[in-house]
Amino acid sequence: MRPDSAGAAPTYDPTIWKLKTFFDAVPGFSDGPDTPRAYLERCLEEIASREDEVMAFAHLNAEGARAQADAATGRYRAGNPLSPVDGLPIGIKDLIETRDMPTEFGSELFAGHQPIRDAAVVAGLRAGGAVLVGKTVTVTFGGGDPAKTRNPHDTARTPGGSSSGTAAVVGGAMLPAALGTHARGSTIRPASFCGAFALKPTYGAINRQGVFSAADSMDHLGTFAGSLSDMWIIARHMAKTAGGDPGHPGLYGGLRPPAPAKPERLIRLDTAGWAQTDDPSKQAFEDFIGQLAGDGVEIFTREDDPTIAAYEDELARMPALWMHLYRFEMRWPLLQYRGHDRTKIPPRLLRGLDEGEGLTQEQYRAALVKREYVRGLHQELASRADGFVTLSSPGTAPVGMDQGSAIFNESSSVLGVPAISLPLLAVDGMPLGIQLQGAVHGDERLTACGRWITESGLDDGG
Repeated sequence: MRPDSAGAAPTYDPTIWKLKTFFDAVPGFSDGPDTPRAYLERCLEEIASREDEVMAFAHLNAEGARAQADAATGRYRAGNPLSPVDGLPIGIKDLIETRDMPTEFGSELFAGHQPIRDAAVVAGLRAGGAVLVGKTVTVTFGGGDPAKTRNPHDTARTPGGSSSGTAAVVGGAMLPAALGTHARGSTIRPASFCGAFALKPTYGAINRQGVFSAADSMDHLGTFAGSLSDMWIIARHMAKTAGGDPGHPGLYGGLRPPAPAKPERLIRLDTAGWAQTDDPSKQAFEDFIGQLAGDGVEIFTREDDPTIAAYEDELARMPALWMHLYRFEMRWPLLQYRGHDRTKIPPRLLRGLDEGEGLTQEQYRAALVKREYVRGLHQELASRADGFVTLSSPGTAPVGMDQGSAIFNESSSVLGVPAISLPLLAVDGMPLGIQLQGAVHGDERLTACGRWITESGLDDGG
């Protein structure tokens, strides 16, 4: 099944639509007729057939990718692949530095900018033999107005942002994986809109050196993939080779994907996002929760525990807390960019800078104190369950280019807790993600639960 062309009613069905996966193809590189070069050519063929309408790439490096894939082919033939990601075609969000491709941050101010270094994670991927196919489109500095990319399942709709191109190439089955970032909703929301698996890890778990940051205490590196197995192996490889952020222990867990693990208990969160959620999406979520309960998973809500009620009350105020933190932190270096040429700063960023300039240090300090309090509530509840379950977005991708609401994503950004989006639902022919959140450094356990939930009903990529 392919997404319908623009103008036709969307017909996405997660039980039929197949994302590209990589690690199930690897045995064929050593023991069968397939090769990394042939796999790359299949990706490039799909990109060629879709890119004119989806517009997911800021820069495509097909010839460089072919050379990298040929080198990987030789290593597999010799029985000496460099790592689990050897030969993996991957896209790199244009907020992440690459020494052989432009890094423009989605901004006219950096048109043609060519770094002399790779970001730490790109260096780790390159050293492991990954095939860097191109730079995926981002909104300006990760917080500007919508970019050119369209949703691969209905080009009349947004892919979400700011990891617009990243979500589109994975959800549209053009590549098996791509990197994004996340400071509000830029991993989980576009993954929901485009139908991709995605991990926003524990804060600091994957090194952000060489990645543009507008709000350092909330920025994360996101991994989008066609299956949870792909997602985990890529994220774990990056953490192994590049480590976590300085002062952080990095992503915990084995190098191979964790086995599926049935969650015994999940805490349902409605949060402030429920009021924004449309009725069909609410019903799809209720049906999903009912299926989990029918499979023997205990679902706890605010009616079952006053601590859950207190936590949800705080989450209802999360948009204001996020705003105080993000707007205060984004002022540097964006104020300097505004001073250099205000005409090249998009209106949305200009409004954010105006809001940030009005915030005082005392307000920022109060926001930090509040964050620690809510983190404490989260960790207390996380110790009583296998995770939290909610929607990844308050509905499917909106028609038009507005990036859509991130209200279901702000809490994991502010608190720095891991979150995964599972492309399990369809509403009105468009993808809608299920979001799992977990305890700090509980990324592996969350992935194991996600695998059980996904594989108990839907195939894990295929």
